[in-house]
Amino acid sequence: MDEKDTRERILDAAESLFAERGIKETSIREVTKIAGTNLASVNYHFGSKEGLIRETISRRLKPINKERLRLLDELETKAGGSPLPVESILYALFSPAIEFCLSHPDFMRLVGRILFEPDKNLQADFVSQFGEVIVRFKAALGRSLPDLPEKELLWRMHFLAGAMIHTYTNHTVLEAFSGGLCKIADDKEVVDRLINFCAAGLRAPLSDKPG
Repeated sequence: MDEKDTRERILDAAESLFAERGIKETSIREVTKIAGTNLASVNYHFGSKEGLIRETISRRLKPINKERLRLLDELETKAGGSPLPVESILYALFSPAIEFCLSHPDFMRLVGRILFEPDKNLQADFVSQFGEVIVRFKAALGRSLPDLPEKELLWRMHFLAGAMIHTYTNHTVLEAFSGGLCKIADDKEVVDRLINFCAAGLRAPLSDKPG
């Protein structure tokens, strides 16, 4: 078995255990037991538990963010410098993550833990994965919504990110309280609903209150 197989088995085990038990509650010894390897392998590939945590996050987020940027590049190239429809921008932002959600439930549970457990360093590591995505999508939305002040655009981007994250980390709650009426079974349907909701929020009239 080659080193790549060992590395992937460690990451798979870490993702599953971190999601199920929590990051602080999971020991490296437990990870190596599930992965069928030893502590030396973790140190060799990741350096430490912190390195393993960062790579567990990065392994999933890098491909998602790469696809987001690819879709945005494609749309902007076709537009030839003209502002994009807000819905197109949101599709490039949402669709890679929602599609991923359905096939990687353990990672989605892990994201929920990272965002809602009080570990500021871990949250900072998570947010740092989105630097280029935030810059590029903010610029695209700014061109499409030129009358929206920057401060207001940032608030609305914060709200749409919340809607997206809540959708893919808590969709079982919706299924439960709707009595099974609402399910995330078709990623295209969910993406369409999320786009419609968030596009309306981005285009909402400005409040008369100062701020």
